[in-house]
Amino acid sequence: MFKITFNSQYSNADEIIETLQIHDIYNVYYETPFTVTEEKYGYGYEENSNELVSINVICDSKEEADKNYKILQDIIKESSLSIVEMDDSNFQVDFEPIDLNNGYILADPSYDCNDKNKINFIPQGAFGTGIHETTQDLLRFILDMDLSEKSVLDIGTGSGILSIASSIVNANKVTALDIRDVTEEIEFNSSLNSINNIDIVVGNAIEDKSLLSGKIYDLVIINIGGEETELFMPFIKDHIKNNGMLLVSGLVEWSYEEVKTIVESYSFALDSKKQSNEWISLLFHKI
Repeated sequence: MFKITFNSQYSNADEIIETLQIHDIYNVYYETPFTVTEEKYGYGYEENSNELVSINVICDSKEEADKNYKILQDIIKESSLSIVEMDDSNFQVDFEPIDLNNGYILADPSYDCNDKNKINFIPQGAFGTGIHETTQDLLRFILDMDLSEKSVLDIGTGSGILSIASSIVNANKVTALDIRDVTEEIEFNSSLNSINNIDIVVGNAIEDKSLLSGKIYDLVIINIGGEETELFMPFIKDHIKNNGMLLVSGLVEWSYEEVKTIVESYSFALDSKKQSNEWISLLFHKI
């Protein structure tokens, strides 16, 4: 495998890629230059349009690389043009085991975790890999519960790892809700744990009232940020049982008090809080 690289102004990158596609060069990528910004409910970013970026063309063979290199010389006319051979193993991304320090480890099925309980998991690209602090703290909350005979709604499920954890602690029925179709990844990782009680629902539940019409749950989980939690609160109130539990995460320390107040205004009371770095997760119950 070979990589051809050249520099360009970020503002011109997409136009260059379109030109390459006209010449049947498709396997192209670059990393967007950005500055992380602190916002009310978390973090945002601003693109740095004046920066230089490295545009990379990946080629499967030396013959393809030589051919594309000559094309690029003719159409790009960029002195930074270079070509290197790559080690294919660079594209094998290993998922490092995550010890939750509560008797559970999130790991690849091949990993030997000795005397600890293992949640088998192979990331496929969706959000919620278990690496982020918010996901880990929610896993700790969930895995400390006994959800026998209880129903769970996981809003913004992503990879489905929180739904899988709910099933592991004996949830009777789990609904994994996402606006994107993450069915394949959830079914794959569920199968690794011999789980078959997760119902995957795809769509915008706020706009499409029919998606979960008439359904109420013992536990609702939402880990998609403070602003989104505020948006979902009327929906959550309509789909949670009296005295039901609500897990809220994706919150940052400088705004969580405001989100907490909003949640409490819908007749919820705070039971517990976990914090990892600036990220906060909260457990409520419906009054």
